[in-house]
Amino acid sequence: MAFLDWLRRTPAPTPLEQRRQQYQHHAFDQTLDWDWWSMPFNRIALINLLVAGKPGCRYLEIGCDSNFTFHSVATPHKVGVDPARGGTVRKTSDEFFADNHESFDVIFIDGLHHYQQVRRDVANAVACLAPGGWVVLHDMLPRTWVEQHVPCIDPSMWTGDVWKVGFELVQSPGVDFRIFRIDCGVGVFRLSAPTVALADLRPELADKEFDHYFHNLHRLPLVSWEQGVTWMQQDG
Repeated sequence: MAFLDWLRRTPAPTPLEQRRQQYQHHAFDQTLDWDWWSMPFNRIALINLLVAGKPGCRYLEIGCDSNFTFHSVATPHKVGVDPARGGTVRKTSDEFFADNHESFDVIFIDGLHHYQQVRRDVANAVACLAPGGWVVLHDMLPRTWVEQHVPCIDPSMWTGDVWKVGFELVQSPGVDFRIFRIDCGVGVFRLSAPTVALADLRPELADKEFDHYFHNLHRLPLVSWEQGVTWMQQDG
């Protein structure tokens, strides 16, 4: 009876605990200590700064969900794409880009946080970016292996492996790229050449986990808010 009483008193593991146990073989004990919530700027502030620099800005958002960002962007010409909810277009990003004939001045990518999908979104965004335009990517700086794990372990804080695209953008000729050290990592790039091909590191990066990102973080062009704004204001 004592053993049965112990079983009754022992709470069952939560779904989050179960997922962490399932993927424990990917665990990495080092973390990054960025406190995003204490920083006075977020992705919305950055996007609106870019939009303000483009009179009559044509804005595209990939991945709208609750419209937290989409409804905060200060331009009347907005297109939001999401297969489930939010925005203005109920399609996947692949479906939208296949049918799209419009160009955009600012494109924000915050859809499915899987490397292969983000990579396609970036390539498609480049193809419909207006001259002098900007592309913004969210969730480029995971702090823990759980935050970046694919598939998702903790939906309350999930960046996925978006960071892998950052290593490709760094090595892409004609791409001027920075990652703002705010709001889970906000990547921004513009084109400095008329024709750009995204570097293809899929054979190298496809199976990489958080430990690879952690040990190679110094290769990514991280900037503070102040440094990034100064860079954006420079001629491309």
